Amino acid sequence: MMGLALVAILGGTATASPLKIRNGSTVRVALAGKREAGIGLRPHAGGWQLELAPLPGAAVADLFDVTEGASAAKWTVQVDDGVVFLDQETFIAGHAYRVIVRRGPEALGTTLVYLYPPSMAARQHRVTFDDADAVGGASDGPVIAKKPTL
Repeated sequence: MMGLALVAILGGTATASPLKIRNGSTVRVALAGKREAGIGLRPHAGGWQLELAPLPGAAVADLFDVTEGASAAKWTVQVDDGVVFLDQETFIAGHAYRVIVRRGPEALGTTLVYLYPPSMAARQHRVTFDDADAVGGASDGPVIAKKPTL
């Protein structure tokens, strides 16, 4: 029954117009063996921000995880000042989400969003060693340590 409801909801997205997005980069996402245009979002301050063109009135965004092998999870997120914030505790980096923005039962638009993982450079830490950190100093040559006997 849940699968039927999901198909009915997602099936209706074909009639919803594409959302106008103010940020992100254009990406191609592979879904069920087909490639579909989407928006790639980079992480920002604990999550990802999807910035929409101004919408009249209050709206919510329904998000469906459409990543192959992922559970068919659905979330509803409030649209605040044209921004849909996807926190990293709920949403998964490297996954694709179908976003349907609606006001009540009326779909205002839809898009596909890919969440880029944090860059490796941001997570790496540089370690440097000075000659003063070496045991015995640099001028003493290599340090020789006796092996313990068994």
